[in-house]
Amino acid sequence: MRILFATDAINQVSTQLNAPNYARLNELEGVSIDFYNRNYADYDVVLFMGYDAHVAEARAAKPSLKIGVIDLRFIDTSDARGADFAIANGVEVSDWLSNYFEHIFIYPIYPNVEFPPKTHTLKKPLIIGYHGNKIHLTATKPHIVTALETLSEQYSLELWAIYDIDSLGKMPEPLCDPRKVPTRYFQWTPDVYEKVLAQADIGIVPNLKPFKDERFSKECAKPFSPLIPSDPNADYLLRFKKTTNAGRIYVFSQLGIPVVAGMTPSAAQAIQHGINGYLSLNTAGWYHGLKKLADSAELRTQMGSQLYADFQRDIAPGVLNRKLVDFIRCLPPSSTAPPFFNAEEADSSVDSRRSSSPVKRFTTKVK
Repeated sequence: MRILFATDAINQVSTQLNAPNYARLNELEGVSIDFYNRNYADYDVVLFMGYDAHVAEARAAKPSLKIGVIDLRFIDTSDARGADFAIANGVEVSDWLSNYFEHIFIYPIYPNVEFPPKTHTLKKPLIIGYHGNKIHLTATKPHIVTALETLSEQYSLELWAIYDIDSLGKMPEPLCDPRKVPTRYFQWTPDVYEKVLAQADIGIVPNLKPFKDERFSKECAKPFSPLIPSDPNADYLLRFKKTTNAGRIYVFSQLGIPVVAGMTPSAAQAIQHGINGYLSLNTAGWYHGLKKLADSAELRTQMGSQLYADFQRDIAPGVLNRKLVDFIRCLPPSSTAPPFFNAEEADSSVDSRRSSSPVKRFTTKVK
């Protein structure tokens, strides 16, 4: 199987994170992968990055090509129509992509970190590590910040935050009270994980967008059917980006650093609550998870080692690449690929009082 990884956006962060892991397809017998050319007819499979997927051009060069699109985010402005499959970074965006593709493979986006897993020791201060984008860092307020500041009454803490400061700008205001939890910011670079993040004792992976007024939001978010009860005291609302990426957990996995993460579906696939880390939504959950890890270097080592072992077994590049090749081999011939369609609009337009056939609405969207 000859594969081409194609994009003109070589310097985009997503390309820099994805390409090294896909390059390891060359380690598999009978599989080879090349990068960054447009000689489509020379290959069996073409993998485009989502921001410049020249699907029609590749299909014209070789109609039998299996064509996949990686990290597709802006479906209405892309050239992804006609691709045979999509590669999603998690189950959340996979669900969204199911509006457009029948065949979807989940391949989390993360850097491959060559660094021995950590053996934790008693130390001061304890370093709380973050890496990701500015949005998720901002979303540490109010729950995570409150949990950290409360924990700082018992432990000396520092928050080390890594993101692309040059592109996204500095934080407009301090996250934590600097008298309680001093915060250091680091510019993202490809080697920042080994140089900076490896020094962390506990990782935090915010995934959720907190509500300004949670009770008001629950009261406004009426269920689709009046037969479904709405109870602001019992209901949980989870709001997250469709592209939220569990790959941020897998960086800590490779370093042997235990994690407390926001409880999205992909995070729950990576974190076994209480075994290799903790999942949380509210302030108390974040506090208790962080405190348990702060209390015991032995527990940090135990959970970090389990997180590392789970990564090596299920998510390491060699494992994912073998699964990806098997997935591609099982795809139907390209000529039978389903048409590009959008069921998302049909879902949003269904009105139970006026529409007796949501299925008919769905099928009329097929192009």
